[in-house]
Amino acid sequence: RTASGAPGHAYWQQRADYKLRVTLDENARSVSGSGTVTYHNNSPDTLSYLWVQLDQNMFRGDSDNRNISTLPSRSAWQARGNDGVKFEALRFQLASRSFAGGIDIQSVTGSDGRALPHTINKTMMRIDLPQPLKPGQRTSFNVTWNFNIPEMNVLGRRMGFERFKDGNDIYEIAQWFPRMAAYYDMAGWQNAQYLGDGEFTLEFGDYDVQI
Repeated sequence: RTASGAPGHAYWQQRADYKLRVTLDENARSVSGSGTVTYHNNSPDTLSYLWVQLDQNMFRGDSDNRNISTLPSRSAWQARGNDGVKFEALRFQLASRSFAGGIDIQSVTGSDGRALPHTINKTMMRIDLPQPLKPGQRTSFNVTWNFNIPEMNVLGRRMGFERFKDGNDIYEIAQWFPRMAAYYDMAGWQNAQYLGDGEFTLEFGDYDVQI
């Protein structure tokens, strides 16, 4: 980078291309999908593994988002002029413990169809490559997944379904596919756990999507 922070002559950025096929099951309120990710290593580093973000896992009972979630203290209620816990806050706490949330990764395979070793750590998944990915090379992997959709007004965080009195639902679906974590020159892999707040970074690429 130059002194102004702008990209310098040696700047590089990774690339990830996606081919995604996804189905929304309205009756089951669930999403299932399959996809191929082609990852381009434009960095000067040799990579022996890849990190993938599984943001839906924030809805799992063992996620950091759930573990740090607490009800306001009594002093906080009184400071706001309230005598107790609001219904919405209590409903969120109860529903977050009963909702079968999180993304179910059914398979991770290479371009040859063979299973790739992978480790899921809450909202992150590490895929170990059969061969190190050298600078200038690219690799592809396939992934299949599904997840249940939370109710927007109860558990939703940027995504969910909303009920209407006529019996229909509206679906506001974000974070619906496993996506590559960013790898950049300042800190390498950005693989911190997703807590539900904050903004996102990701690699640019082309998307071929059928829903």
